[in-house]
Amino acid sequence: MRTILKSRIILDLFASLMFFTRIPVNWKFFSNKPPNLTNAAWSFPLIGYLIGIVSGLIGDLCLFMNLSILLSCTIAIAFSLIITGAFHEDGLADMADGFGAGGSPEKINKIIHDSRLGTYGTAALTLGLLIRLGLAINMVELGYSLILILSSGFASGKISIIYARNFFTVSTFSKTGSIIEAVSTNMLVIASLIWLIPMIYFFPFWTILLGVFLISGVIFLIGKMSQKKIGGITGDVLGAIAFTSELVFLLGMIIYLRQLY
Repeated sequence: MRTILKSRIILDLFASLMFFTRIPVNWKFFSNKPPNLTNAAWSFPLIGYLIGIVSGLIGDLCLFMNLSILLSCTIAIAFSLIITGAFHEDGLADMADGFGAGGSPEKINKIIHDSRLGTYGTAALTLGLLIRLGLAINMVELGYSLILILSSGFASGKISIIYARNFFTVSTFSKTGSIIEAVSTNMLVIASLIWLIPMIYFFPFWTILLGVFLISGVIFLIGKMSQKKIGGITGDVLGAIAFTSELVFLLGMIIYLRQLY
């Protein structure tokens, strides 16, 4: 039984790693069955922490070598984009293009899946990355390491994916395999605890609570907007929710922490 459980945990971790990053994974080495992301959803926050730790370590090394905070944060964020292949950033840009242009659900869906980047997508992506950079700089100025900053942000984005999927229906325009199924309550609790325990250890309770409140607002607003425009959520919408949730969680922490200094 323990062997089966360990195998399941390993499979879930590598399935999530393969989905959310560009880190090479030889899936055939682990299983001859397709990866099941719904079963692996509990591990999403762990992958977020991993991405943040690796990219944050690069940034902290830059700070250690006396590079400026601006340059160190930029390098760390750039490295995170390389690791992930700008996965959620692509979803944000696609959603902004489609929702910004508007029109019928069919027209919006066509724009979302157009590989070309439009004005709305360019603006959303540029502003999003600038906000991420500004938030990272602010957190470093408050005395936090980039490992902690980026890992907490990325993990928050990953946990928001699970909640958004459980609370909103899937659009008929969603591509098969681009979105997970709704997860069980037990899995939701496990994923939440994996996300929460490190947060409680490193950050004040009220900063976490404010961040959760803002993430809830993002999930609700984008989810409702998606239902209105295309009848539900898609993989791109979940990517946009993850990216935006990361930003508002860090923003909430900064708002509270600034009051303490």
